[in-house]
Amino acid sequence: MTPSRQRFESLTGLRFLLAIWIAYFHVGHMYDHDGFGALPILELGVARVDVFFVLSGFVLTHIYWSQRSRPFEFGDFMLARVARIYPLYLFALLTIIGFLTLALIMGKGADLEGYSPTGLFANLFMLQSTGLVDAGMWNFPAWAISAEFAGYLAFPVFLWLATRMKARPIAFLMITLLNVFVIDQLMGRFAGQDMAASTMSGGFLRGAAVMLVGVGARVAFERFEMSSFRAGLYAGAGAICAILAAINHIGTAFVALGGALIIMGLARIDAHGKSTTLSRPVLRHLGSWSYAIFILHVPIYMILKNGLDVIGLPLEVNALTSLGMVLVVTAIAWPVHKLIEEPCRKAIRMGWEKRRKAAPVSA
Repeated sequence: MTPSRQRFESLTGLRFLLAIWIAYFHVGHMYDHDGFGALPILELGVARVDVFFVLSGFVLTHIYWSQRSRPFEFGDFMLARVARIYPLYLFALLTIIGFLTLALIMGKGADLEGYSPTGLFANLFMLQSTGLVDAGMWNFPAWAISAEFAGYLAFPVFLWLATRMKARPIAFLMITLLNVFVIDQLMGRFAGQDMAASTMSGGFLRGAAVMLVGVGARVAFERFEMSSFRAGLYAGAGAICAILAAINHIGTAFVALGGALIIMGLARIDAHGKSTTLSRPVLRHLGSWSYAIFILHVPIYMILKNGLDVIGLPLEVNALTSLGMVLVVTAIAWPVHKLIEEPCRKAIRMGWEKRRKAAPVSA
């Protein structure tokens, strides 16, 4: 009998917290950049992306390395990743295309400025993080999906490194953090921007390098044995590290370190069978909507803002209106998750499995 896969429920709740964090940040960033959006606490939204990269590396390594019951198949892995992200990713892009088409029909051609075919091409094929022109004028947070996709392509190498360094897990985690630090310094010296500012240009390096920290964190987790109380202290220290690093702009490596400590601490508490605030059923359910919240919040904000303009109600960006926008996004995320994200993912994976079973077996 195959043992059931260990699940880290707190990490699902953490996904929701991170998605809400950046969705809230983007209201001010989009519509009051130099006012409400310039508050230092909102700039922490930037750190959310890097913590999410670490989380993805950790969870994928847990599934495909730590608890893998059969050899790793890159084709199966990539199909699962595409099934997970692309249907909703495409839905969000089509929503923006529909919104822009409506603007054109209504004679608001100025709203189309910057939305070029090159940018659309980059978005369709998740190439925004490679620096293609005008890629950011579409669903701009989707650069993070493009950046994470670079990590998917490198994942077989990551797993090979994890296996080679399994006997020296702490050293491996430190090497992955050093790798982020070195790339960050090189980007600042030769590209004129540090890693925290690398989104549309150089974001693929950021995504892959920080995901590797998550891989290192999962390998190190094998030796991360301690009480739930101590694990909670590590998670708290990680949160402080990530927040201070983001506010003071002291480098992505320190944000990634903070993220690794948060994730390892929460996972260890879950492994002990103890509950955390993030592992409660409500937050677990909300966590399953996190991708919908992340990928849809900008298209929804665009529709809401222009709807308010049409009826003559200007958007005054503040803490309450930002919260209201986020609540609308969350409410919309639930039916989209149930009616589009889950069915499409299941259909793609079932189709792949049927095709594999129907394929002739070579002699």
